[in-house]
This record gives sequence, structure tokens and C-alpha cells, in this order.
Amino acid sequence: MADSSNPIRWMRIQARPGSLAEARHYHKLAQPEGRWAEPAAIADGIPEEPAADLVFHGGKIVPQMEFQNVFLGGQASWLASDIDHINTAIGLAMQDRRLNNVVTQYFKPGDQLTCDPRPLLVLEEPRPRALDEPDVQQLVVRLLQQGKLPDNDLDTVIFNLLLPPGTVLKLGPDDSLNGLGGYHGSVHFQHNGRQQRAYYSANVFSQTLPNGRVNGIPAFDVSWKDVVGTLYHELNEFRTDADVRDAIETGNVDGVLGWMGARGEIGDQPIAMAGAVGNLSLVFQEILSSAGGGRLPVQFLYSNAVHGGEGPIDRPDPPAQT
Repeated sequence: MADSSNPIRWMRIQARPGSLAEARHYHKLAQPEGRWAEPAAIADGIPEEPAADLVFHGGKIVPQMEFQNVFLGGQASWLASDIDHINTAIGLAMQDRRLNNVVTQYFKPGDQLTCDPRPLLVLEEPRPRALDEPDVQQLVVRLLQQGKLPDNDLDTVIFNLLLPPGTVLKLGPDDSLNGLGGYHGSVHFQHNGRQQRAYYSANVFSQTLPNGRVNGIPAFDVSWKDVVGTLYHELNEFRTDADVRDAIETGNVDGVLGWMGARGEIGDQPIAMAGAVGNLSLVFQEILSSAGGGRLPVQFLYSNAVHGGEGPIDRPDPPAQT
């Protein structure tokens, strides 16, 4: 257990390498002595890093999950083609057999990974100029209480807030103008007469703004692909470490954190290592869909089997040691 009077900033964000957001989080991860295990198609050009292997702390993981994409700012803020591309590609990516062959090592043998999309929602409200985590939480709770989001099976669904072009995402002192790409978390609230919890992610529309500043993490040739890469990162972190925000808030590790390593969650180390060698395209790649129908823009995830970022594979990796 960590001392909650001295909060530890575990990595639960997607951050651009070399950015202020990365510096605030990636280099301040909890590494209490004896906590992290030292160990067995790593992304080309990135060295193995066994010290970054993920460790299971007994917390919540979600092999069978759902998600719902919520596009903020209304139809006027989005290209209809971007909405369609994002929604289709992330659904295919989360169900892709060869991609899931990497992730299955973090679940019990025999667990079937499923991820079903709920119908998307384009929220016809004014485009926000900026969104901080309290705003994200208040919006998710309000939409649930108003019935605009379904409130069934909240333990296994994550609501993805998709920021429109130009909106800045914030997380405390960090923001998307300084390297923040997205984050995931949860909020506890009263609903239908009882205490409930909802899970969310917040995702930047990564782009170079007209003033030349970079918002988010542009890694692909068009921004909708960057959104899919961020979503893939956050959804798989929900899958493997749903309650990281509760761990941060309470200082509890055992029984609260899921899979977390000395370099963060399943999506974190590959970005940091690709940034260290100066080439994000080593882990942000378009892969052929296992189901056919073209290419999917994703971010490679961390694999204990290869001690680094791993792309799609034909056979499941062996179970990671817990």
C-alpha cells in the first residue's frame, strides 16, 4: 500500500514522448522496492526491456467488455466520414483475432476476449474549448442520469468521449498542447438510489493546429487514425487495469490495480521506447484486419512475452506470470 498523503502518479495516460505530460507522469511511476518483477515479434527497432514487464496486482480486469463512443460538439464539429472511420476501425481493432493474441496473455487460460460496441452518440451540444477530468466525469454522470447513455452493465462498459478538432484535453497540470493524448478513469456517483461507478476515456483529436501548435499525438497521416490509435490504447488499458484511478485516489495497490509495470500500463512503455529511438511509427502502425476489410490504425501494446511492444501475431502468447 502506498501512503495516500503523498499521492503517486501512476501512468494512466497516453503521452507524447519528450513532452511535459510524459515528464510529469512517466518518470514518476511508483517503483517501491521489491514491487516489480524482473524476468521471457517485438516491434522492430526497439530493444527489449524486461524491467517494464507488467505485474498483476489482483485488481479488476475485463475480458468481456463493451464500449460506446460519444462524439462531442455535434455534427457540425465533425466530418461524417471521420465519425464513420473511427467507429468502424476501433470496433474491428478491438475484435481482431491477431491483435487479441497479444492481450490474451493477461487473462486466465480459457477466457474469451470479447468487445462489443454500443451505438455511437453524437452529442448535439456546443463544442467545448477545453475539457478537464472533472468536466469529463460530470458529463458522463449527467448523460447517464438523463438517459442519453444506457445505464445497464456499468461494470463492464466504458464510455469514450471523443473531443472534436481544436478542443484541448486537460488532466490537472497537463494538457494536450503539451503531449497529452488521452486517459481513462472512473467516477462514483449516486444513481437510481444507489452508489454506482462508470468508466470513461477521454480522447484528443490529434492534429497540428492552424497556429502551428501540436494538439495530442499526431502519429499517422490523418487525424482520424490518431483517434483510433488513442482509443485502442485506452480501451486495452481499461481491459487490463480498470480501476487505476481508484488506486491513485486511495493509494491502494493490491487488489485494486490490475496489470501495471514499472513503466506504466499495457499501452505506455511502447510509446516511450519508440520516442526514445525517435520513431513513433515503430509502434503506431496500420495492420491488416484479420477479418478482412482493409487496414486498421493501432498502437502496439506491451507484451511480457517479448518484453516490449508487440504487433499482431498468429498464435496467442503464453500466459503472463502473475
